[in-house]
Amino acid sequence: MKIGNMDLLPKREDGLATNVHAIEQPQRTAAKVVGFLYLFTNATAIFGYCLRGPLLVRGNAAQTVKNIADSERLYRISIVTDLLTVACVLILVLGLYTVLKPVNRNVALLALFWRLAENFILAIITLSAFATLALVNGGDYLRAFDAAQVQALVYTLAVRVHGAGFNI
Repeated sequence: MKIGNMDLLPKREDGLATNVHAIEQPQRTAAKVVGFLYLFTNATAIFGYCLRGPLLVRGNAAQTVKNIADSERLYRISIVTDLLTVACVLILVLGLYTVLKPVNRNVALLALFWRLAENFILAIITLSAFATLALVNGGDYLRAFDAAQVQALVYTLAVRVHGAGFNI
């Protein structure tokens, strides 16, 4: 490949470009881990969404609260899958950086930054699910609110905030 008069890649005797660096064993291992984690994190994210999705009723705060309260275990499992996804994406990001660093360190750092930012937002969304459970389970501190207000708060956290987090 040429830009102006500069050859960017060295040429072989037959005129074809060669790789500048050989792929090292740590890169190969990291690439395998990254490939597995992409599949695994997608599976855990989809599984969590499939568990949580039927519990959330658009436009009906009371039914949403009832569904979460009745199926609290499913809701908690969906939170665990989100936490597992967050943890695995952190490992995935490190692996991606290992694979991409020899190609272009600056681009690898940029990819690392954006992926960590995305993961941070997912972690915040997951924290809102814990807040949703705290509201559904009630407590003395909720006596200041009537049932409709608590239902509105749960709906806002479980449906609106959760959905808005994925729109960022």
